[in-house]
Amino acid sequence: MPKPAPAFDPNKVEYTHQLGGIQTGTIDYPQPNGGQSCRVALVNTGGGLTFTVALDRGGDIVEAAYLGQSLAYLTPNGYKPPSHAYHRGEEWLAAWPGGLVTTCGPLHIGAPPEDAGGDDPSRSLHGHFSNTPAAVESIINPDPRAKRFEMRLDLVIRCTRMFGPSVEIRRTIACKLGEPTIELRDRVTNLSDFAVPHHWLYHVNLGYPLLDEGAQLIYGGDYDWHWDTAQPPGDAPRPETFGKFKRVPALIKAHAQNGQRGLIVVPRTTRGQITCGLINRKLGLGFEMSYPAKQLPRLANWQNFGPRGCYVTGLEPFHGSLQWDGGDTHPAAKSKLRPGQTASYDLTFRALGQKSQLDALRQHDAPLTEQGKTRA
Repeated sequence: MPKPAPAFDPNKVEYTHQLGGIQTGTIDYPQPNGGQSCRVALVNTGGGLTFTVALDRGGDIVEAAYLGQSLAYLTPNGYKPPSHAYHRGEEWLAAWPGGLVTTCGPLHIGAPPEDAGGDDPSRSLHGHFSNTPAAVESIINPDPRAKRFEMRLDLVIRCTRMFGPSVEIRRTIACKLGEPTIELRDRVTNLSDFAVPHHWLYHVNLGYPLLDEGAQLIYGGDYDWHWDTAQPPGDAPRPETFGKFKRVPALIKAHAQNGQRGLIVVPRTTRGQITCGLINRKLGLGFEMSYPAKQLPRLANWQNFGPRGCYVTGLEPFHGSLQWDGGDTHPAAKSKLRPGQTASYDLTFRALGQKSQLDALRQHDAPLTEQGKTRA
């Protein structure tokens, strides 16, 4: 059944933005690294959720807050104008603002191998998407008087070069006035006259105060790959690591500088929707993400709980492979798009503020398993 319309009385407002909507502009201050005039769209859902869309960064979502509490991790970079200088090696890190949703791809994701070479722009951290500006095709604001409650941004991002590869992404970000929900839809099309690699990841970066000691990560599946910089290279994953993985810890000294840990899981369903997220019982808040299993068959969970501000976890559903060495045996590891072929991705993000909603999200939690052995 369709959801009822929000209970707004249009006769009590003269300007719809009193309730919510989309406004665009540029960011001038504060910009710690001189990124003045970066284009943004400011979205107020009218349901307690507000967020910023970085139009100069592919339409990714940076700041996000629910009921006045920040949901997302932000780097010290602030906003920077897009530049091809960030398409080399790990220079991506010098421009990344962090934020609720960062898109990686469209040709590759993950870290390039150490022997990739700094002058090869095709071998860069997380691909070119988030350093590519978006063109705004349309903006639709709600109009309660006309019983239209949807607000929507339609964007086009083109990762192209002469002779190819050339890939076009059509992105729609939609909300309903009065609801703390974001619908994100991407259509990725190969415009080249030859097949191109296609790897695609949503880097969903949760930060303090939503992310705090004792909060619980919600996901599960079969262990596929694991890394932990606190362990000696080559050490096998330890069972106790998995037992602690989904409970957010205090600051970890070993995560200073680039210390981190993470794992990749394969959810047990290949049909229907996957739902994952984070619950903070102390704040009474949560964050939920859902998407079709067939579109994004694996989930990475990156964790960096550094002792001086870099306190973040990333829930990262993806298609393709994060490994560059060819050792990944997953069926999607060598994914390609044929000329003219389109890949579709549909995600829903929800901010949660009621105990019943947190309890419902908790029902989607599942154990982590390794070779048939259950880890809590």
